[in-house]
Amino acid sequence: MKILLAVLLFTRFCCGLAFAVDLDGYYITPKGGVSKSMDTGATNFDNGGPFNQQDEDLGTGTAFGVSAGKYITDNFRLELEAIKRTGYELDTTDADGNPFRYKADMETTSLFINSFYDFKPFSIGNTPITPYLGGGIGVSRNKIGAIVAHTNEVPDGGVIDGKTISQFAYNLSAGTLFNLTDKLSLDVNYQYVNLGAFKSDTTLNISGAFCCNMNKPINGGEIKSHALMVGLQYKFN
Repeated sequence: MKILLAVLLFTRFCCGLAFAVDLDGYYITPKGGVSKSMDTGATNFDNGGPFNQQDEDLGTGTAFGVSAGKYITDNFRLELEAIKRTGYELDTTDADGNPFRYKADMETTSLFINSFYDFKPFSIGNTPITPYLGGGIGVSRNKIGAIVAHTNEVPDGGVIDGKTISQFAYNLSAGTLFNLTDKLSLDVNYQYVNLGAFKSDTTLNISGAFCCNMNKPINGGEIKSHALMVGLQYKFN
């Protein structure tokens, strides 16, 4: 939330400057879409003995955010992008055949510095279309909620505290700009995103009361996703 607020304040600052300075080439893009997670890889933890969890994905969530950027040349642009992804769920089973299952909600907030190369535009009918490729690097705050333990598909009273950690993140993207007016374009974008690892706290509670601290938190997995985003890019000049 702090990252999204910072970008929103930045874009508001840019809008205010538009009346005082030359903002030729600057733009903002509110955007939203869906994010389908990929296999996290095996996770594990230690509570008196190692427990290994099977690979699994985190399901499909939503992604909303905003970016602010500038066209450096006619074909090259840089931008700052903040995206919040919600709706992910950890739901993993024991890899050793035990009847244990662990479930938790997950979300991420990321901040990227992206660069894009815009190819030569072409037209379909009267609509100019500009395809592009890009990528970016940044940081992601990955939050896992309280992890509820299940035995034979029934909650057994065990709850592991959640945790939020910061991770290096990167993305690769391809998209198309559909020019609606001289200043407004529809931005349709695909992204592959790697948001880094996640892990729980080590505090284990039983039936709502503190039990003990585990030797090792649930960790080892990575949050990776395919995302389809749609936005409206507004150029100041």
